[in-house]
Amino acid sequence: MSGARRASASTVIIGGGIQGLSIAFNLALRGERNIRVLDAGYFQGGASGRNGTLIRGGFGSQAWTGLFAHSNRLWAKLSATLGENVMFTPRGYMIVAQSEATFERMAGMQHLHQENGLDSRVLTAHEVKALEPAINEKVVRGAVYLTEGGVAPHHAAMKGYLAASRSLGVQVAYQRPVTAIETTGGNISKVIAGEEEITCEQVVLAAGAYCGEVGALADIDVPGFPMRIEAMALDPVRPILKSAIALPDRLCYLHQTARGEIVGGAEVAEAPQVTLKSDLSALAATARAYAEVFPCFGSLRILRQWAGMLHATPDWGPMIGPHPDIGNLWLSAGWSYGFAGAPAAGDLLAESMMSGRLDERLVPFAVDRFRRNQPVVESAIVLAPNP
Repeated sequence: MSGARRASASTVIIGGGIQGLSIAFNLALRGERNIRVLDAGYFQGGASGRNGTLIRGGFGSQAWTGLFAHSNRLWAKLSATLGENVMFTPRGYMIVAQSEATFERMAGMQHLHQENGLDSRVLTAHEVKALEPAINEKVVRGAVYLTEGGVAPHHAAMKGYLAASRSLGVQVAYQRPVTAIETTGGNISKVIAGEEEITCEQVVLAAGAYCGEVGALADIDVPGFPMRIEAMALDPVRPILKSAIALPDRLCYLHQTARGEIVGGAEVAEAPQVTLKSDLSALAATARAYAEVFPCFGSLRILRQWAGMLHATPDWGPMIGPHPDIGNLWLSAGWSYGFAGAPAAGDLLAESMMSGRLDERLVPFAVDRFRRNQPVVESAIVLAPNP
């Protein structure tokens, strides 16, 4: 490209959300130098600044639980690791079952959780009521309670990762969209961002909802599609909720912030689309779930509602690891629980990139698993079925 500024990097990471920053930080922590992070948007402009901020380690499959249990443990010490306060609060994560079938399924996961080192407890409806007095005990069958789960405000975690990455020499640039990708001999040779050509040794694609769009620049297919999710906040009130809470029978999740706001959302099935416009269907579903399970919320006003974008895969699981067709391309894509999983993804992917050996906890989430017809079956996620 005539007149282009030329630069070089050991690693170019496309995407400056929590996934991209976690990978950059962990690579730099292991001694990798000359790392560039490029993001088309503004700081915290993507899903990393628009999520529910809930964190848990226990799910229904070994694949998800193995990855997220590791991430939960990393969250617990992340402030010390980064040297920045990420404000993680291990207040507990309660998965509340309203039907008998859901309760039996959730209770059956306790052994898996404990095998992965998690403190997981099965609670009766009476025990749920004792922990969360505001809940309507009449519509609750029981719960699984993950004592080490909790919440972390996204602004604190993102600020911590950004500051820690820059302190290790990582160059992070926002509002720097990647406009072209050149390949040579089956590898990416250059990443072009506006007027700058960056020769690179390896590339990580961590662009969230835009992974497919960026992948097309390198003429590769990235399975999945962009999907909108929504949440809302109620007026601040005195402390009501202790735990982070999931209501899988209503596809709903919620918690109370330090400012007193009840924040959460309910998932509704919708067609893939790229928009941050919020709508009435998600708001109504959330309000119905709240009114049923927490009647005392009925008098609270809706303070605000917003939407965020994620990259949904056919099994809702992330794709982490090397791309099967491009020798020096790695992915951290397809995240539906990307905020909660970021510490583990950055830790395990960076170690795999540096060592050349893919960590066993990442193997189930291989990028080519859909080609091989080996999706990860997970029954404990709070998401609407894929269209």
